[in-house]
Amino acid sequence: MASSFFGLYVQRDGLQLAQKGLDITGHNITNIKTEGYSRQRLDVVSVANTAGCLGYNTQTTLAGKGADAVGVTQIRDKLLDAKVRRYSAELCDTGAKTNVLADIEDILDDVENDEAGLSAIFGQLKASFQSFSSTGADRQDLATVSMNSAESVINVIKNFNTRIGEVELATREDIIATNDRVNTILNQLASLNKQIKDAYVQMDNVFATRSGYQAEIDYGPLELKDSFNKLCDELSQYMNINVEQQADGTYDVKFADVPLVHNDSYAKTDIVFSDELEARNDFAELHISSLNSQKEWDKCEREITPAISAQPELEKMVKDLNEYIYAGKVKTACELERDIIGKANELGVDYSPIFINNKDIMSEKQIENLPTYAIEVTERTEKLSDGSISGLFDTYNGKGCYSQVGENNYNGIKYYQETIRSFANTMVREFNAIYDEYNNSDEAKALQDAAADKAEEKLRADVTAEYMDENGITDESALTDAQKAEIDAKVNETLEDVRAEAIEKTIFKLFEFEDGSLEDGSVPDLKIADTWRESVLRCVHPNVDADGKLDYNYDELDNAYINKILSVFEGKYEFGEEPDKFTFEGFIQYYGQTIGGDLEYELGNFDSTNIMLQSVSDARDEVMGVSMDEEGVNMMNYQKWYNAISRMISALDECLDKLINGTGKVGL
Repeated sequence: MASSFFGLYVQRDGLQLAQKGLDITGHNITNIKTEGYSRQRLDVVSVANTAGCLGYNTQTTLAGKGADAVGVTQIRDKLLDAKVRRYSAELCDTGAKTNVLADIEDILDDVENDEAGLSAIFGQLKASFQSFSSTGADRQDLATVSMNSAESVINVIKNFNTRIGEVELATREDIIATNDRVNTILNQLASLNKQIKDAYVQMDNVFATRSGYQAEIDYGPLELKDSFNKLCDELSQYMNINVEQQADGTYDVKFADVPLVHNDSYAKTDIVFSDELEARNDFAELHISSLNSQKEWDKCEREITPAISAQPELEKMVKDLNEYIYAGKVKTACELERDIIGKANELGVDYSPIFINNKDIMSEKQIENLPTYAIEVTERTEKLSDGSISGLFDTYNGKGCYSQVGENNYNGIKYYQETIRSFANTMVREFNAIYDEYNNSDEAKALQDAAADKAEEKLRADVTAEYMDENGITDESALTDAQKAEIDAKVNETLEDVRAEAIEKTIFKLFEFEDGSLEDGSVPDLKIADTWRESVLRCVHPNVDADGKLDYNYDELDNAYINKILSVFEGKYEFGEEPDKFTFEGFIQYYGQTIGGDLEYELGNFDSTNIMLQSVSDARDEVMGVSMDEEGVNMMNYQKWYNAISRMISALDECLDKLINGTGKVGL
């Protein structure tokens, strides 16, 4: 039979539960505006009726033990968490693309400006050549105006290339900054994992298993779990991640199938910008290291032994390696260590490697001595699908139709750089093509030979005069055969270049690149051809004599070459790897429409994804967020519970008072 005070003990426990319920309700209300806070709930269960070896039973004498608190849990939905993070990654992916494409569109808007854009300036160039068809007066002035208009076209093209290069640089900096933040988050997540694991043990929210112990994961360090989930929400903005809670209460975080965080170990991500061929072909790659704890990362510092210190170059390389490791530049550090291993072996200095990627150049002894915390770096660029890093990579690496096998085919920065470069190369090719017939004619070939012979004659005369002056010879006839041979040798040193330069001056061109080439040039090297700049009227007719002077009666009106130039404006041409042919003005409109279409597509994606994200975020907030109405109801219920238990205690007290003080007295 239960004791006389059995009921009081039951109500005492109930009073404490009601008080704790009020405490949790107040805690929720206080944190209603706390970012990342998950609503908490007191889990209350009925106390089982047990009696020794009988276990659970229905004996009336032991029934009515009241209630007990199992623990305090937080209200979250794993499915909604996963959806929020997935949509967040998708939104940030298209958001990053939208920002970069918007910057490019602003540049193209300027290029297409009706007054100062490429379309307008190119139209002015066409109009200046049309003036030749209507009048023969002041031809020198007309030619100068045409050349100045062509110069303006080149300046607009170069300005576009410069400004899009600034966008490229800004995107590169955004990629680096984003990666730095990712590394910071991974470090913090690993630290929180350790705190969470320790907290479960300290709170005694664990139970033994054959393999060790398992945590009561529904309960435990709720605020630490909120901090972890908040960081995971931020991390999902940068890359597509999966989060899974383990039996010991910690969380595993993976990027696709690549581990990022496990227990207190974490990976480091590294952004590497490669430059395989030339500047315009550099691209960004993402590399991820193997997992290490903070303690193990600290051990990764390579010891600078006296033997290493004795080699200043090697010592500096090892110091740089340590800085790269701590900064998360693991791929860069791995490549540097390859040089260190080679240098150390060359100098006979003992060096203990740290990156297992370098096994192919390690000695057997070095491989045997690799520590357990050795780092492996794996390229995972192909795993990117969502998140701002993915969006930034697409815009930074994307070459569109100019991409080769294995390259990014998104219409990104490099696509528009190649677009304007194709415009410049096509302009050089097509405007110069109208002079090919003349430059390859017998008349021109004879002129080229005559110009080359004259240049050779001048070179020989200059070298001879210089030789005679240096040797104090006043009469050329006094030169011996040996001295003449010396002069010939000096002439031959530069003869080929001098003849080629003389021939080049007779070949007429409107545009060229700095090295004189007419194809596959870079935009910064685009310029007005020297042959046109030196004789502006040669665009009307390219004839010159052996001295490079105009060899044509330019007072007479002859529109033959002007008409050829005007026909170039109307022709359709291939621009780079674009699938269709366009006029120059048509191509300007085409890439303007392309960026507009790409931006509109990304904005549409952004809006639709934002709607989905907002929807699942609202649904998650309804689950994990604090509702003032619900907490108000809970507060009233706990208060009523508290009051009712207090009244029950009073009733039990009256009964006990009667039992103790009012029984056993005769006559009462």
